[in-house]
Amino acid sequence: RVRGYVMRNRDTKLVKDALAASAAAAAVLAALGPSTCSRARFSPSLVESCRSLRYEVPYELRHVADPFVDPLCDTLAEGHWALFLIVIANVACYLPALANSGRWSISRQSLSHERLLMYQLAHANLPHITGNMLTLLAVGSEVSGALGCNQLLLLALYLACGWAGGFAAALLSDARTVGASGSVSGVIVALSVLRPTSAVHILGDVNASNPLLLLLGTLGADLSRGGVSWQAHLGGGAAGCVLAWLLTLVG
Repeated sequence: RVRGYVMRNRDTKLVKDALAASAAAAAVLAALGPSTCSRARFSPSLVESCRSLRYEVPYELRHVADPFVDPLCDTLAEGHWALFLIVIANVACYLPALANSGRWSISRQSLSHERLLMYQLAHANLPHITGNMLTLLAVGSEVSGALGCNQLLLLALYLACGWAGGFAAALLSDARTVGASGSVSGVIVALSVLRPTSAVHILGDVNASNPLLLLLGTLGADLSRGGVSWQAHLGGGAAGCVLAWLLTLVG
């Protein structure tokens, strides 16, 4: 029971399905993918084509795109293609989801596997998506490296944390929730478990002494704006912690 709410059979089945799928996927994905990022690097010409995309953006929107281009293309150059796909998917879904947020958001009344995926690709406004994606790009290559550059495993971790964040938001809040905050929080917490004592190298020449400090900083900035689902952060972070701990056991 959560705040007077009893989990329905449908919701219990959602959890059982997700746990079974996650266990099976982790077992398979851990055995797939390159053991080092160097095996997944893309050709320099493709990376340069990626960097030239900034000139394809309308001039009035270039100030929005510029902060993303170099970090995004750098992840591709280093072989972290899952990060590249995640950011592109979020950007592609931004306007469609913004125009019809009711069909993309997650709530207690709309719990389903489909919605628990869709809500991760929807964002409430431009600062929302910008903050989430830049934070992901800032720390994502470190997470990828901690996972042996297994991009399928990174993608599964990201989506599973988002799933848990959405489920927690639906059960602990009466509001509709959108955004990748649960996914990003889970990835950061997972890094703190996989590399608990090492400093994290993020964008440019900036270092964070611990991944959790980055999470606390971004969470504090989010909460200061109001209207932020701490429940999604909590659920995603808890999932990232548990999944990373399990990976350390099997890895």
